Amino acid sequence: MSNCCLDTHCLKCCTETNMVLSNHDIGTLQQQGYDPTFFIEEHDGWLQLKNRHGRCVFHDGDRCTVYEHRPQGCTLYPVVYDKDRRCAILDKDCPQRQCFSLTTATTQQLYRLVGVLEKERAARHHSKNMHADP
Repeated sequence: MSNCCLDTHCLKCCTETNMVLSNHDIGTLQQQGYDPTFFIEEHDGWLQLKNRHGRCVFHDGDRCTVYEHRPQGCTLYPVVYDKDRRCAILDKDCPQRQCFSLTTATTQQLYRLVGVLEKERAARHHSKNMHADP
């Protein structure tokens, strides 16, 4: 099966990524031998992939080095969540979006992922507040 992103050597989604990670994503990457400090940075309670040299820390300039174990958000892309409209859309910044469609299955997967990410973020905030000095 052809993959238009790989066929065209498109790196757009791996460039200056803001990909949010779930605890499951982190565990999967740790099982591959990666230390979380290598690939995670926190932004306002969200755990995100780090960038190095303008691209995802797991992209070597030619390919994704963890493609088979990449985060769920990477797998679903270019299907993303539009916070303003509160729905799944195809990312307007993806030059290959014409190769993808919004299916019921990917939309449902995205909504489940967004729910997990929001719960995990809330738990981190709660944990930090519980351990904060008065």
